[in-house]
Amino acid sequence: MATLTIDGRPVPFSPGASVLDAALSAGIEIPRLCHHPELSSWGGCRLCLVEVEGQHVPVPSCGLAARAGMVVITQSERLTALRREVLDFLLSDHPLHCLICEKAGHCQLQRYAYEFGLLDSTHEKEVSRTLRQEDNAFFIRDHQYCISCTRCVRVCDEIVGATAIEVAKRGFGSYIATPFDASLAETSCTFCGNCVQVCPTAALLPVGRMGKGREWELTRTRTTCPYCGTGCGIEVATRRGQIVYVSGYAEAPVNGEFLCTKDRFGLDFVTHSHRLRRPWVRRDLAFARGLVSTPPPPALGRSPLMRPPGLAETHVEVDWDTALELVAEGLAEAVRAAGPDAVGGVGSALCTNEDNYLFQKLLRAGVGTNNVDLCARL
Repeated sequence: MATLTIDGRPVPFSPGASVLDAALSAGIEIPRLCHHPELSSWGGCRLCLVEVEGQHVPVPSCGLAARAGMVVITQSERLTALRREVLDFLLSDHPLHCLICEKAGHCQLQRYAYEFGLLDSTHEKEVSRTLRQEDNAFFIRDHQYCISCTRCVRVCDEIVGATAIEVAKRGFGSYIATPFDASLAETSCTFCGNCVQVCPTAALLPVGRMGKGREWELTRTRTTCPYCGTGCGIEVATRRGQIVYVSGYAEAPVNGEFLCTKDRFGLDFVTHSHRLRRPWVRRDLAFARGLVSTPPPPALGRSPLMRPPGLAETHVEVDWDTALELVAEGLAEAVRAAGPDAVGGVGSALCTNEDNYLFQKLLRAGVGTNNVDLCARL
């Protein structure tokens, strides 16, 4: 590995690394807003400017290729003044709603404004982007908080491959737009929410997150997505035992910090009012077994499973022991009447591999049939 000098320290770097990459790998912090380690360098925010020996003007470190023997300075009065001016301009076009902002405590612009001691902008205040779009069930696009870092555009293009959004117009009039300003549902958007993941401000926020608590009130727990068999790592933010939102984290071994729609927005079933927490048995079967004293109406006796409240008309809630006993009796009766191949089973991608292994063994070794399938086809 070659070596360059950053703030007087020798820093090794890998081939192809930028000066910013090398600095961060050595624990040297450089302010940045548009940079993301998984995305291409853009150099738009101009916060990561550094001074390089032999060059007259500071340059963005995110797009500057590291070279052996290079001498770099990341902190100086000149750089501090330039960074303050960049932040000053951003604040002139950004509402300071930090007292009620959902991203307060987790906003990168707020962080750097605090670090550089900026209470407000010294320039004329004008919020040029006022569009607020709630055109989907997953996340809100509030353009007044956008700082045009293009992280969302790049992640949609480079990681997801959907290319559903792009920068429209120029200068203060620029904004993140869909083709012909169509709703996201009319574009190639997959609603994965990775744009929400990388947004450094409150321009993109999950719908379910609104009004659920401040960032410092949330407890974060890392776990595994319960959907398909990929095993993506997720971080669940909760408050008072309720899920507020789900995000990825960079150290997840399978997926990094990027997720699909299911694991980011699909955990609302945990506290959903329609969730079944105990087994339900058809009311006519429960009546035949003496579990209830009132027979069901004839038209409702064998109606298909319906979500509450209709479920209570056709079914009755029982305990697990009773439900398992009824299942075992039903399977044994079917095998006695028509043989093992009259029975089949479908495993679940929501279960662990161990659970599905035991399930297929129950069918093959217990019942004696190979009629086993799995719903893991995404």
